[in-house]
Amino acid sequence: MNPGSYYLYEYESCCRRRNLGFLQISSHNYSYLLTLHVKNLPIVPGEQLEVHAFILENQTLTGSPVALLQCSGQNLSTQLVISGERFPHKRTLKHIDGFIIFSITQNRSQHWIASAVPLPDFYSFSDCSLSTEESLSSGPENPSLSEESLITEDTVSETVSEAALSDASIDTASTKEVATEVTPTEETPTEDASIQARKITHAEISTLPRRFWPLANNSFLLHGCHNYHHLLLIKEKDHLWLGVPGLYDPREAHMANLFGFPQFTSSYISILELTEDECENSESFGHWCRYLM
Repeated sequence: MNPGSYYLYEYESCCRRRNLGFLQISSHNYSYLLTLHVKNLPIVPGEQLEVHAFILENQTLTGSPVALLQCSGQNLSTQLVISGERFPHKRTLKHIDGFIIFSITQNRSQHWIASAVPLPDFYSFSDCSLSTEESLSSGPENPSLSEESLITEDTVSETVSEAALSDASIDTASTKEVATEVTPTEETPTEDASIQARKITHAEISTLPRRFWPLANNSFLLHGCHNYHHLLLIKEKDHLWLGVPGLYDPREAHMANLFGFPQFTSSYISILELTEDECENSESFGHWCRYLM
């Protein structure tokens, strides 16, 4: 499988039924950015989906789980950052044949596949790893959304998702250098007494203007919020910035920039009164920020 876009088809007992959307995958250092845009999934709100990478061996799709998604509606628009370590037999993307998605609660005879190779008329599926929950619990790359913090996919689909990146924006982001600290400009928060900075929860993203709601599905934001249980909201007059907690690291800087949080600052840690599970005892801890308005 090469980086690019692939149609996602619904299958019933090995028969292809209809196209539901597409899957886009791109490679970045030792990880992969998986973008899913799907409409009219035959599922109920709150249903969980398993995403598996697979290789085709004879007439068997040999797969391993790479992500667990919780859907709040029949339309899905999300991004996942996954490690090649999760691929079957730890193969590289080049040696992966596709991705298959199952519902946890429904019969596996109905599933959805994005494939780089033609599928045989009859095939079976074999899981070559641990169970999905055991496998994915080993790392917080793609934490599933809690029910109380979900913003419905139907709501998100009404506006263009800011989490969705085009190929052009990915290429641009990968060539940019990211500063180690926020530098004051008209679009970056500055240290001033008039600035209000506070912790917010993932659910409080819904209190922001509607056009920012798609950020609730941003994988980088979900990753930071899962690890440190908060987000940073900075307000100065009529301007807003949103911050994701994390540690500064060159590779992390690249991913933050890729997902739209290019500015790093540790200026607000002292006033947030963070608990032990909301921060790290490290000089490199801070927040990756993006200007909202």
